[in-house]
Amino acid sequence: MRFFPVLSVLVSLAFAAASAKDDYPVNAKGYSGVIKAKRSLNILLSNDDSWASANIRATYYALKTAGHNVLMVAPAQQQSGTGGTVNLPKQATLSGPGRGGSLPQSAPYRGANASDPGLTYFDGTPAACTLFGLDQVVPDFFKGKAVDLAVTGPNEGTNLGPFLYTLSGTLGSSYVVVERGIPAIAFSASTAIRDYKTLNYDNASDESIIIAKYTANLVSTLGDSQSHEKRSNPEAGVLPLGLGGTVNYASGVGQVANCSKANWIHTRMTGGAYIDRINIGSNGLPQYENIVAPGLNRCLSGDCSLPGEQDSVNKDKCAATLSIYSVDYDAPTAAQHLLKHRVDGAVKTLNSKSGKPKSKRSL
Repeated sequence: MRFFPVLSVLVSLAFAAASAKDDYPVNAKGYSGVIKAKRSLNILLSNDDSWASANIRATYYALKTAGHNVLMVAPAQQQSGTGGTVNLPKQATLSGPGRGGSLPQSAPYRGANASDPGLTYFDGTPAACTLFGLDQVVPDFFKGKAVDLAVTGPNEGTNLGPFLYTLSGTLGSSYVVVERGIPAIAFSASTAIRDYKTLNYDNASDESIIIAKYTANLVSTLGDSQSHEKRSNPEAGVLPLGLGGTVNYASGVGQVANCSKANWIHTRMTGGAYIDRINIGSNGLPQYENIVAPGLNRCLSGDCSLPGEQDSVNKDKCAATLSIYSVDYDAPTAAQHLLKHRVDGAVKTLNSKSGKPKSKRSL
């Protein structure tokens, strides 16, 4: 009779071990230092480097290790530089093989990992992925509950300043979500271009794991601080309506030998930000170079006392910058006031010269 209680314990331990193994890489050794969130968020995760990128896979498991509910809807293929373009599938199968051979071209335009339904791909641009995710995948996956936050990236390479804000697919997949009324934060890092199969989830020194931990910790910290605001304002989101965040990790952040920890800095997008100038190279072909131009770096909105994210990354290899952007692209009132009489005058003049519109009867 004494055998059965012992057997019961052994069976329970076996089930627990199997469950932990099935959940791996969640809580893998490499994720030591991930902050356990006090409030679990429903997170939509995407990027522009594809679902096979090491950075997004590492971040997926870091967020789950923190205790969040995560759905990844990422491009099947590399989609860098597509901005907020929305391109949808035009056929039932992929337009090309998945990045790194992760999917055959014969695969359907959407799909999920066989062992983890939270890892999904879509054959579209990054912005199309997050929109498709919101409208077609989220309702069933989160069982009718709303998305609390969209996380995009971490991108394989930084996206500093307004010029890259408009070009980056990682940023594009973020700001379309903000436009839909859901908070979003885009993450970009000076990391190598890597396939997820190269990840060692038990290696705390892996650069993608390091970046993922910083990303998860920021998300949890912001989410937990939101809980206090909700007591006085039940409608409070992780970020206020119409605002999004963009994070950039400098070159040393993912390297333990260079940075023992990241130096978080509240920044603005302008301030030393780059835009392209086109030159003719020695081979006779056009090539671009980065320049700091006055139009891009004129401070018209926000807190002009904040340091620029580009300047901060240039000065500190351990910098992790956080800038807040708005999807309200109208010029600030103070700036518009300088032009108001000229614009109103031009509108009045043009309307008076065009004459009265004809009625349908006189056409």
